[in-house]
Formats: sequence, C-alpha cells, structure tokens
Amino acid sequence: MENLYWFTNYDGENILNDFYGTEKEAVKHAEKQAKILGEDIYVNCNEDIIDVAFA
Repeated sequence: MENLYWFTNYDGENILNDFYGTEKEAVKHAEKQAKILGEDIYVNCNEDIIDVAFA
C-alpha cells in the first residue's frame, strides 16, 4: 500500500523530501540517503516512526 513518508534526523528535523510509495521503498530510499549523508534517518508515516536507517 502506498503512503506518504517523511524523514527526520535524531533532532526531529526534516532532512529529506517527502516520499510517496510503499514502506519497503521508503526504507530503501532512507538507507541509501543515510549512507550518503552519514547520519541516521528516521522514516515516519502519519504520527509514527516506522523504521530507522543507520548510517
């Protein structure tokens, strides 16, 4: 199921553009960006943190 996902850092700051797709696609996107940015990225959907991509 496709949803809107948003990505934050440890401090809760929005660090990537919003992403529309499946949870699996959003997590894969976050993992790739975490390696590029060198920081952990929290994957959010609605009011919940659904996963964390570690740098």
